[in-house]
Order: sequence, then structure tokens, then C-alpha cells
Amino acid sequence: MVAARQSLAAALCAALVGVATPVLALGQSTLRGRVLDSEMGNAIADATIRIGKDRGVAAKTDSLGFFSVSNLRGGQTEIRIQQIGYEEGLFRVHLPDSGVVAQDFPLDFNGFMLPEVVVQARAEILQPRYIDFERRRMRKLGAFLRWDDLKKASYNSVGDALRTIRGVRIQCDQSRFECFAVMSRTPHCLPTWYIDGVEVRSFHENTPIRDIYGIEVYRGTGEIPAEFGGSNAGCGVIVMWTKSRPYR
Repeated sequence: MVAARQSLAAALCAALVGVATPVLALGQSTLRGRVLDSEMGNAIADATIRIGKDRGVAAKTDSLGFFSVSNLRGGQTEIRIQQIGYEEGLFRVHLPDSGVVAQDFPLDFNGFMLPEVVVQARAEILQPRYIDFERRRMRKLGAFLRWDDLKKASYNSVGDALRTIRGVRIQCDQSRFECFAVMSRTPHCLPTWYIDGVEVRSFHENTPIRDIYGIEVYRGTGEIPAEFGGSNAGCGVIVMWTKSRPYR
């Protein structure tokens, strides 16, 4: 009898705990998205989607880059998207208390851990925009760094990349907190800069590297091609090509 009463009491306690601690209700929002290459616009399949503070996998993209996650709570939500060969995407999306939010999520290609043949194939597809850069790079007159070289070396800024090129020095003006690239053979004058084929006054050495497709450096008149042979070419020429990200 005592054992039966104890068993009944335990059952009642369990029931009361269940009433006092209700299960939290799931949200009613749905997130639908498509993951795209920010430069080429093609779908990224099999990308991993993580939502909020939960590090578990919430979804994977299908062959067309689409995904859908339901039962989400409303409010500001953090979305992390990962795929080999791309920079991790971090997005913040405001979800309503109920309803559907649909948007595109662009990722930046970096080529990391992909076969060289895949990286080269992509460069060939993009050549219409960068064909002159690629043509001069094949001739090897001057120094060249392409986006895949920049990624492999993990440079943080344009200045970091230029420091590694033989014949280039970075000079800093401590009073103005500015640094400039100069050629070792002509440190008394500044080189001419070109951005996407247009001559500019200068290019800040702290510029982030992630948006650079390629860098070409010509350290003297013997290296400089005719298209960059201006009146100040004797001080050297630095040409920067930036990535076009029409799908960002």
C-alpha cells in the first residue's frame, strides 16, 4: 500500500511539472532562399544553411540553389551559408511573426580546396572582362598576382600583396598616417595607378583584397606595355582589376 501511494505521488508530481513547464511553441515563419555565385549568378548546389545560434545544419540547397526552412521565430535572424570554394556568407534577415520571406544569398568565390582545373575554367569564363589582364599575364612582362594567388597567400590588403613583389617598396608618412607604394629604383616619385583600365591618382594600400581580381606591376619603362606608357611611366605603373559582383 505504501509503495502504491509513493508511485501515485510520483506520477502526480511528474504531471504537475509537465503543466508548470510547457513546451515552447515553434515559430510560424518560413525562410526561402536561393544561394548564388555573386560574380557569375549561377546557382550553388549543396550549400549548408545554418540559422541563428544553432550550429546544426538547418537545410541544404538543391541543384538549383534553393532551400526552405520552416517553423522559425520572428525577429532578427542570423543566417550562415557555407560551401567549398566560397567565402562563408553571413546574413541578417528580419523574419515576421508569421509568413514567408524569400531572398537571394550571394557568396564570393575563392577557389579554396577546389581542383586547379576548376579554378582555371572559371578564369576562362570570366576572361571577356579580364582578357587584357590575362593576355599580359601570359607574356610575363612585369609582376602579376591574380585572385587565386591572392587567396592562397591570405593577404589582407593591397599593401600586403605589393610588399611581396620584388622591386616594390611601401613608404609610410607617419605624420599623415599614410603609406604609398613606390618602385625601389625610383623611390623619389610615385607610380601611376590604373583601376579597371582608368588612370587614377593613387590607390590606398589598406584597401581590402577581397574585391581584387588581379594586380599587375611594371617597375620601369622596359616592362611597361604601350597602353600604360604615360608621361610619368618612368616611376612605374600599378594596375588593379576589381571583381564585378552584379549579383550581390
